[in-house]
Amino acid sequence: MSVSIEFLQLFLIIMLYIVLFLVAKMLIKKLSSQEEVYLRNNKRLTMILSLMTNSFKGTLESLRELKEIKQTLLMDSSHIRWESDALNRVAKRESFHLKSLSRTRRKAAATYLGLIATEEARLILEKAIRREKNVSVKIYISNALTDIHNPESLPILIDELINSHKWYREKAISNILEYGELFMPYFYVLKDTRAVEHRELILKFAGENLNQELKAYLLDFVNRYEMHMTSSHAHYNLLIQQGSRKYKITYLQQDMNALLEMTCRTLANIYSKDFAIDRYWKSRNPIIKRNAFWAVSKQKTTEFIHVLLAHFHEEEYAKTLIGCTTAMIEANPRFLYVVEEAFEKELDKDVKNQLAQVLSNKIEYYILKLNTKADAKSTLILQTILENGRINELIGFMNKNRDIDLENRLIDILRTSIGADNPLQLSFRAYLDPHLLMKWHLEPYKFPKTREEQKKDPNLVVAVVLLTIVAIIFFPIYFIATNYELVMNAPFIVSLKDYVITFNYVLAFYSVSINLSYLVLLGFSYKNLMKQSALWNLKNITMLFRNKMIPTISIVAPAYNEEKNIIASANSLLNLKYPDYELIIVNDGSQDNTLNCLIDYYSLLRVDYYYNDSLKTEPIRGIYRNPSYPKLIVVDKNNGGKADSLNAGINVANKEYFCGIDADSLLETEALLKLASLTLDECVETPALGGNIFPLNGCEVDHGLISKIRIPDNHLARFQTVEYIRAFMAGRLGWQEIDSLLIISGAFGLFRKDRIISIGGYMTHRGRYKKDTVGEDMELVVRISRLLHESKQRFKILYAFNANCWTEVPEDLKSLKSQRIRWHRGLIDILFFHKKMQLNPRYGTTGMIGLPYFLIFEAFGPMIEFQGYLMVILAAFLNILDARIALMLFITTILLG
Repeated sequence: MSVSIEFLQLFLIIMLYIVLFLVAKMLIKKLSSQEEVYLRNNKRLTMILSLMTNSFKGTLESLRELKEIKQTLLMDSSHIRWESDALNRVAKRESFHLKSLSRTRRKAAATYLGLIATEEARLILEKAIRREKNVSVKIYISNALTDIHNPESLPILIDELINSHKWYREKAISNILEYGELFMPYFYVLKDTRAVEHRELILKFAGENLNQELKAYLLDFVNRYEMHMTSSHAHYNLLIQQGSRKYKITYLQQDMNALLEMTCRTLANIYSKDFAIDRYWKSRNPIIKRNAFWAVSKQKTTEFIHVLLAHFHEEEYAKTLIGCTTAMIEANPRFLYVVEEAFEKELDKDVKNQLAQVLSNKIEYYILKLNTKADAKSTLILQTILENGRINELIGFMNKNRDIDLENRLIDILRTSIGADNPLQLSFRAYLDPHLLMKWHLEPYKFPKTREEQKKDPNLVVAVVLLTIVAIIFFPIYFIATNYELVMNAPFIVSLKDYVITFNYVLAFYSVSINLSYLVLLGFSYKNLMKQSALWNLKNITMLFRNKMIPTISIVAPAYNEEKNIIASANSLLNLKYPDYELIIVNDGSQDNTLNCLIDYYSLLRVDYYYNDSLKTEPIRGIYRNPSYPKLIVVDKNNGGKADSLNAGINVANKEYFCGIDADSLLETEALLKLASLTLDECVETPALGGNIFPLNGCEVDHGLISKIRIPDNHLARFQTVEYIRAFMAGRLGWQEIDSLLIISGAFGLFRKDRIISIGGYMTHRGRYKKDTVGEDMELVVRISRLLHESKQRFKILYAFNANCWTEVPEDLKSLKSQRIRWHRGLIDILFFHKKMQLNPRYGTTGMIGLPYFLIFEAFGPMIEFQGYLMVILAAFLNILDARIALMLFITTILLG
């Protein structure tokens, strides 16, 4: 044991030196950063002078400063006269770095060459993009060439599309389209190409630039596609000769329809007159036919609305035809009479119901006609509308109506149409004014305050009990097995003393191990932070806001009894700096005025809104919108918990990714941009991304924005601030670096919507697994990782060091205790449910490093440490706690921690 003690003491001395070094370095950096702030403005003033010096370091720093100035002031580098010799020296040096083994350094070199924007810099970049193999680096080079904007680079950018990865191709095409009309000469060269990559480029260019030649190309593409769609071999031969073999079949099966959809949509929206002809609306291709109907809906003559009405018997196009006919009526209300006439003559019940859905958009018009000669026809239309469940506008009208005769007439129609066994009656009982319900002889209905409490998961109970027993009996059994002679022959008090001393040393070793792992993670975190910081500084606003460069996002914010904060949070989330996103607030059966606050503040109306029900959730009561706030959707549903609310929001979401966030949390304006920008730096799928969570306690908030950041006054909140900084900045950055990140906080996480739907969404008792989980945020990430490993797909789960979300943390022991018990139960539940992954090489570093760490140090940790503290107290009572043991325990458990 003496050798072990000496080794441990030596190790602790080394660790203390490391800690002191890190503290000293931090203090020095803090002092230098204050000086840097003071000198920043002077640095801007001397930028041009430093460019003209022979100092490469000064020149490079000036280029970084130039990037910031250009991005802030939107300056064009051509407005500044540069000293050409200095710039050429920088270009040559950056040319060397374009061959670096570091991808980050190559990206930096490409960005700086784009800022220099000389002819030599352009030629260097063109040469580099031809040899570059990493598609993420190629995007930076492509972006740099686009910023230089010399049309002579176009042939290289176009050629690089051939055989390229789909991820690269989509973003590179967006860069090429930035050249606008400068691309037109290359259109003439490429218009007869059979390379699928070039076809995609031309089709997208034609969709954004209008002229007769581009229109003819779009129509020719549709005609050729339709001509050859019946012969798959002919279709392959037509579309692919020069394209990539690797992606040939995949491209045809998955992407050709997307190209056709894009082309037809462009024709329907921009060249609708040329696309609204019988050749297309009679096509056997559903994509062509559906978009042709939309082209027909943009025409202004009665002839074309009859075309739409003639196809209502084709069930597969019902939704499209309803939307198209509704659009025609909105554009020209006189078409309403044509649809009414078709409704009266129609004998097919299904078609009649579809026509009623079209007429339901004018429900107020038919309500007002009840007191006219058209009473009978209006009554029939209203009854058919009710049969189709289109009741939201009717309820809204009745609650505002003050005409008693009209009120009585509507109540009569409701009595006739809505029987006691009709589920729609529940909605009327919940939302109709009480005095109207009295006339209808119905009792008001109040939704249950909360969902029924789920029974305790027996598997979770077993897991918690089993883990506790193992943690308690493992060491005693190990001690007895290794010291059998002592235990059997020595007095009990002797054995007890030896057991306590041994346990204290084991506790010291355990503390060293866990803190050593923290230090290792800190090293990986530092490396990752430096890389992420450098990459974020390379990205400019024009790059990030370019079409298709970063994903579109639906923010899903579950809210339960958030009356006090909901408006401030909603305003904050509606003012984020991001190119394309929507906000979905899910009211999870709140018992306060959360929903009414949103309705009143944003003047929302309950609407009939189509959404998918891919994930099973508690019933949705209604969806509210206001055209004046196109980004905002409010969903009202029965109480089902946070996971159930997130699933409901995913069903309603329309974007590529969704961001789960707590309704009482505040995002910094660029947080979403910083988080999503990480996808540009990975060449593999990024199904999940997470950001920082910091305590909002103590901060000053003004209209949903943090005006001043402060340390919390509450001591418990202060401890949590330190804890959050360590867990996020010194933990999750490191876990990402070794591909073992398993937790993305439920308060701020970004996920690929289609991937989450494919794995069954958040785990609830209504979903695929018929099971509720306590730690839904970690469980979802582990399940994604598990299924992607099992399908052998490459992926990376990411964490952004600079994407900050602020939220309230508990300030009393009772709330903190409840939170931590829930977290620990959730961790045990996840480890037990995914036990197959433990130490399984099939699951990579997740199974071999991440999950074992969480089992040993996170799940067992509190129980082992609690026993250790008891043993220290027991050693003091037995008078066997010497100074050396006390010092070792202090250093390992307190100082290193």
